[in-house]
Amino acid sequence: MINLNIARIALASAAAIATCSVHAADHKIAVFGALTGAASFFGVPVTEGIKFGLDEINAKGLLGGGDKVVYEVSDTASARPQAMAAVTRVAADPNVLMILGPGTAVEAIPAAGVANELKIPMKALTVAVAVLKSGPWSFISPQPPQITMPQLGDYAIDVAKVKSCATIRFSDNEAYVDMERIFVEHSEKRGMKFVDRSGIKVADSDFSAVATRIVAAKPECVLFFTLGPTAANLIIQLKQAGLPNSTKLIGQTGLSSPQLITIGGAAVEGVIFNSDWVPGGSTAAGRAFAEAFKAKTGKEADSFAALGYSYVQVVLAAIKAASPNPTREKIRDALTKTKDVPVVVGTGKYSYVDRYPTYGSAFLQVKDGKFVLAPQ
Repeated sequence: MINLNIARIALASAAAIATCSVHAADHKIAVFGALTGAASFFGVPVTEGIKFGLDEINAKGLLGGGDKVVYEVSDTASARPQAMAAVTRVAADPNVLMILGPGTAVEAIPAAGVANELKIPMKALTVAVAVLKSGPWSFISPQPPQITMPQLGDYAIDVAKVKSCATIRFSDNEAYVDMERIFVEHSEKRGMKFVDRSGIKVADSDFSAVATRIVAAKPECVLFFTLGPTAANLIIQLKQAGLPNSTKLIGQTGLSSPQLITIGGAAVEGVIFNSDWVPGGSTAAGRAFAEAFKAKTGKEADSFAALGYSYVQVVLAAIKAASPNPTREKIRDALTKTKDVPVVVGTGKYSYVDRYPTYGSAFLQVKDGKFVLAPQ
C-alpha cells in the first residue's frame, strides 16, 4: 500500500510538472538600439535600461505561470537602412510578438512604415509623431512635443521670465523640427518674441556663424532643440562669441544626457531643461530602480536608462493584458489601451491617449556640475 501511494504521489508530481511545462511560455520581443553611430550616447543607456527591465521580469517571475520574455538586441547604428532591414528580418519570425525601438526619428519613421506593412507592433523610442501616421501598428514611447513644448514655453515665460529669445534646432531631424515649431507657436501666442531661429545639421560641429548672429541679436534667452552633446558645443561657441552670462539657456529632454556636462563643463552652468527623470528618482519606485540599477551595472541611472526601464513596464502590462496566448494583434490592442501603468519617470503613471504617451515632466538645471531640480 505504501509503495502504491508513493507511486501515486510520483505520478501526480510528474503530471503537475508536465502541466506547468505546457502552460509556461516564452514571449519573444526584438529590441532595436542605436548602440553605435551618432545617437549611441543615448541608444546605449536606453538599451541598458530596457535589458535591466526585461531581465527583472524573468528574475522575479512577473509574467506569472513560469512565462518568460526572450529578447534579442540589434544595433541599428543610427542608420535608416539598417533599421528597416532589422524590422523586415524580425517580422519574418512568427514568434516575435513586437519590436521595442528604434531610437531616432531618422530610423523610426521609415521603420514604422515597414512594421505597419508587415503588421508587427513597434514601440519606437522617439518623440516623432510621424511614426504614428504610418498606421495602427506603430507607437512612440516618449511624450511628444505636443505635450511637452507648451509646458516648456510656459516655464520660460512664467518662471524664467524671458520675453525675447533665439532658437536653434536640428533641421534634419523631424522630431526636433516639430519641437521648435510647436514651442514657437505656443509661446508667440503668449507674447514671446523670437529674434533668431537657426537650423543646424546633426553632424555639424562649427557653429561660429550661428553663434555670431545670435549674439548680435541680443536675446534674453537661447533655446536648444538639439541633443546634449550638440548643445554643449553650441553653448561653448556662443560664450566664445560673447554671449553674456545673463542670457538664459533653456532646452528640452534631449539635453538630459550627462554628456551635456562632460563636454560643456563650466559653460553649461545654469542650463535649464524639462526632463523625464529626476536623478536618483523622485518616487519610491524610482529610488528603488536607481539603487538596483547601480548595484547591477555599477552606473548611475540617467534619464535614458530610466526611460528604457519604464518602457519595459508598458510592454510587460501589454503582454499580461494580451495573455494567455498573446499575439501581435493582441499586443497592439493592449498597447493602445495602456492606462496608468506604474513607471519610474514623470509623475509615475504612463498612459496612451490616442497613441500619444503621457506621464508628466520635471524641470532640471545644471548646478555645480550636476543635474538638480530647477526653480519652480
